[in-house]
Amino acid sequence: MAAWDAPRRRRPRADEDPELDRGPGLAPGRDRPGPTRFDPRPGGADLRRAFAERGWAGKLAMAQLVVRWSKIVGPQIAEHAEIVSFDVGRLELRASSSAWAQQLRLLMPTIQRAVDEEMRRARPRNPPRVEIRVLGPGAPSWTRGRFGPVRGARGPRDTYG
Repeated sequence: MAAWDAPRRRRPRADEDPELDRGPGLAPGRDRPGPTRFDPRPGGADLRRAFAERGWAGKLAMAQLVVRWSKIVGPQIAEHAEIVSFDVGRLELRASSSAWAQQLRLLMPTIQRAVDEEMRRARPRNPPRVEIRVLGPGAPSWTRGRFGPVRGARGPRDTYG
């Protein structure tokens, strides 16, 4: 047989011939002894460690809470309770009206339970306790209007929350 025809010959595969020698110390059917430093590996553990070392784990858990807000409390409550500010252990909500502010205060145990459950899901080792504060709706400016400011007037009677 000519030299150029040699590569055309079919070599036996490793699964067909269990006695095929791959090299010293290698099991049949293995190309190499085990994982190498070049093999890809998941980066989740490295990211979690970096977040913990830098103190970002609590902030990341709160950011996940903000992103998932409508799924946590439901679409109806999320429509009327906007997250104004958040930090580790603190969450401020602004209600769409005075009535919704009162309703949110009445629903606070249910909302608190849902938020605590979400924090346990996001950070299972030591979830921070989140204090929730409900603010009334933003009051409109009464200093400008069609007739200008009225000096000495006490403004509108609604307390806005």
